[in-house]
Amino acid sequence: MLRTLKTFLISILILILVAAIFRHTLCRFLIEKTTARATGLKLSIEDLNLDILNNNLRMRGITLLNPPGFKNEALGKAREIFIKYDLLGSLGGRLHLRLLKADIDEINIIRNEKGGSNVSAAASSTSLARKSAKRIKRKRRPKFLIDRLEISLEKAAFMDYNAGIGQPAVIIFTVKGPCVFKNVGDLGYVVNSVSTRGGFRSLIEGILPKVKSK
Repeated sequence: MLRTLKTFLISILILILVAAIFRHTLCRFLIEKTTARATGLKLSIEDLNLDILNNNLRMRGITLLNPPGFKNEALGKAREIFIKYDLLGSLGGRLHLRLLKADIDEINIIRNEKGGSNVSAAASSTSLARKSAKRIKRKRRPKFLIDRLEISLEKAAFMDYNAGIGQPAVIIFTVKGPCVFKNVGDLGYVVNSVSTRGGFRSLIEGILPKVKSK
């Protein structure tokens, strides 16, 4: 009995030690896998640092790949994402972030030769993933609250392979300065605000009409 208990405690200590040493790798793996399961899209992170004591998460070199069937490999790239989370405040079922700063290099919105867009395909994948999750577990998804959201977007590119001119028609927009939002609980509102500021909201609405604030 004592030997079994001793073995069990040693195993727990080893598990805690491994988790402490490799927490960055484990966290990166979980984020990438959760994103793939929730959206159907592949996410890669070059570097991740999880500061458990200060409730901080910093990711660098983030790339979100397009759904199959689109020529440009990346839907979006971010130089860095910094998150300060409220662990105790999130235990009640609502994700609470005190601060989220996203330094985005590029977002590529593509219309392929058949007239389909990568944004619509990604939205469809997300919808299917949510329906699949509901079949597994009938439970409402937790709401979220972001106290302060800061987004910097270097460029948004629209590539139309359906233009019929041999090469894709490309339009590039830039968003000057960071966009700051407080008490965010609706990302649709954020998308509308950033796209309006960058001058490409009408193109967004033409490709994905459901992107509207509540």
